[in-house]
Amino acid sequence: MKPKTMMLMVVAIGCGLAASYMTSRLLAERNNGAVEEEKVSVLVAKAKVPAWVSIKEPEKYFEQKEVPVSIAPKKGLKEFKDIKNQRLSQGLSEGEYVLEDKLVNAEQVGLVAKLPPGMRAIALKVNAESLAGGFVLPGYHVDVLSTLRNGTNESISKMILQNMLVLAVDMVANRDNQTTTMLGSTVTLAATPEEAQRLSLAGALGELRLTLRTPDDNKIVRLPGSRWEDLGKPVRDASSDKEEESTQVASASPVPMLPALPQDAPPPINVYEKPSEPKPEPPPLETHTLTIVTGEFVQKAVFTFDPVAQSWINGALARGSEDVAPRRPAPPTGAPKPVDAPPKPADAAPAQPAPLAPLTPIRGGLPGRVG
Repeated sequence: MKPKTMMLMVVAIGCGLAASYMTSRLLAERNNGAVEEEKVSVLVAKAKVPAWVSIKEPEKYFEQKEVPVSIAPKKGLKEFKDIKNQRLSQGLSEGEYVLEDKLVNAEQVGLVAKLPPGMRAIALKVNAESLAGGFVLPGYHVDVLSTLRNGTNESISKMILQNMLVLAVDMVANRDNQTTTMLGSTVTLAATPEEAQRLSLAGALGELRLTLRTPDDNKIVRLPGSRWEDLGKPVRDASSDKEEESTQVASASPVPMLPALPQDAPPPINVYEKPSEPKPEPPPLETHTLTIVTGEFVQKAVFTFDPVAQSWINGALARGSEDVAPRRPAPPTGAPKPVDAPPKPADAAPAQPAPLAPLTPIRGGLPGRVG
């Protein structure tokens, strides 16, 4: 073999060895670098998440996933607490990272974030006069007055709602510390569905006015509607009511304190009751007995003199008394039966009764008759 060819072979083998060594070293460095790279935890959507939904249970929609720092998103959320009670401005697909830019901020939410649960936002037409001169600002509480005009004698003004939260005046929902007045053509209140119905009806039938309340005044008053004839009547002021209450409380006498019970109680006192004297018996009543004889029967009527009415009362017949004379004895057995009297002729006159004895007076003024 020629020396030139030998030299070329030696150079080719050296170059191959050098290239192999450099390649293996480069692969080894890459493998070592991948193992040593740091990983971070980020939130990933487990399923499709809709937009504008309040996320109260983040574990239900998201999961934590470990990814290398080199491929992790810079604004990705890492913990569940970062997204709890938040809303997403855009929906997320399964496996998509949760970024801070996709959370709804206060400016994007606007008036919805200030609405209490179960409440609605309703706008009313106002002016400077019905807006308390422009001193009604967002965040204040007001009462709503409704005035219905239907003739002089039938017009009425009534407070229909109280302690209503003002959400916005025109399109301004936030106020700074330097703003003291704000004029607008509409005011937005937070109301329940039933209150929203009443406000809508009252605004369509008449005029609405807002009265401003102090922040610490949460008292609800009960007042009847005011009519034309009530304008000349005196108005009961709250301060006068308080004075009357304070006067009544001050004029009340304090309750005296009861003395303390002695530790050594005295022996009980024996109480002797005086025997009651017997009541005198009332005098016997004056009575009078009237004997009445009727054929074979003898009857007695007992009368009693009433000292109050000064008259005789109770004249009942005492047929069963012992002193009544018995009936006449019946004829003995075997005696001949009385012969029947012959029949009287039809034209015979009826027998006349025997004449009665004349009345004989008795004591007490009661007449009696003896047969």
